[in-house]
Amino acid sequence: MPNFKSPRAAIMLVFAAFGASVGCWAGAIPHVLATAGIDSYQLGLGLTASTIATVTAMALGGSIGKHFSNRAVLLAEIPLLALLTVTLLTATSPIVFFVSLVGFGAILGFMDLFMNAEASAIEHDVGHPIFTAFHGCVSISIAGLAIASSFVTTTLGPFATSLLAVASLGPAWIMVYNFVPPRKAAIEKVHGLSLLPSRLPLIIIGLAVGLSVAAETSALFWSAKLLNEQAPSLAAIAGLGAAFYGGCNAVVRFMGDGLRGRFGDIPVMLASLLLAMLGFAVLGLSTSFTLSVVAFASVGFGLAITCPCLFNMAAAQVPANRAAALSFISTIAGAPRILAPWVFGWAATSHSTSFAFGLCGAVLAVAVGLIIYLKLLLTSPDKQLA
Repeated sequence: MPNFKSPRAAIMLVFAAFGASVGCWAGAIPHVLATAGIDSYQLGLGLTASTIATVTAMALGGSIGKHFSNRAVLLAEIPLLALLTVTLLTATSPIVFFVSLVGFGAILGFMDLFMNAEASAIEHDVGHPIFTAFHGCVSISIAGLAIASSFVTTTLGPFATSLLAVASLGPAWIMVYNFVPPRKAAIEKVHGLSLLPSRLPLIIIGLAVGLSVAAETSALFWSAKLLNEQAPSLAAIAGLGAAFYGGCNAVVRFMGDGLRGRFGDIPVMLASLLLAMLGFAVLGLSTSFTLSVVAFASVGFGLAITCPCLFNMAAAQVPANRAAALSFISTIAGAPRILAPWVFGWAATSHSTSFAFGLCGAVLAVAVGLIIYLKLLLTSPDKQLA
């Protein structure tokens, strides 16, 4: 019988609420762009600025974690995410849009770091794999809210859509307040990264995370625009791409811990990335609404397991200070994540949105190479890893 009054249940609800905000934004993007007067190139610039804010927040998170518990940070972040979701979705001018999008990115970065740090600690506490199931909560929430968002935004307006996210974030805050205890960082363990013989594995993990997240966010934040271009008459279900992506993501993530146990993290990641590359190739070539939706499902299947596995591998390298390890790889991941939205926006404007999605397949090919190198590094006879 699952315990619904536990840190595990509370953090699962936080992951779901995080996904709700992302899903509401992803499904409403075409409407928000039209209302705020933003084109594809400006969206690319906005997402680049937002990504810089996300990466900066995650880089600062390790220092913040020395002074505040995961619980305290989450309690501060959740109301801010609710506010920024409302202002972003209801933006009526470029200035409000860009300011809200940058703030939205920063809060998502802080929340991503601290909810993952707490989830990793909870997996350690329970003594068996549960980490990818947390990420499954994000995916299923994105799936449901993305399609609901495009429908509600078209019929009732963006403010009504933003309230869907607020309705998820409120209960998450209450659960964290009631059931997540503060985890005090031991002062002698704060500098856990300095005890590692080599940071090279973390650097490789960070680069692979950056490329994977770049592809993932592209699939989420540009899917509605691509489908809206292919079938403008179906604007009310333009969120179907993000919904299929998130739903297929969730299926794999809820099965992910079993797959990790049976095949190992790296083989599962490599097979998954190849599937995602196939999906992006189809998106680059297809002009069919239906085929593109299926391709987004393929990308969702393919990218589901990669980042959770990489996050958990990084956190396991520094068990004394998991937030510091995640903050470090997030900083390394920053360069590809920051460049990706600008490059995607440029490619979508100068060529087409489909062409830009095709480029994502090439990005994942580099991630495959990095993970193969990581496997060789981890299995080399002279490795000295913590």
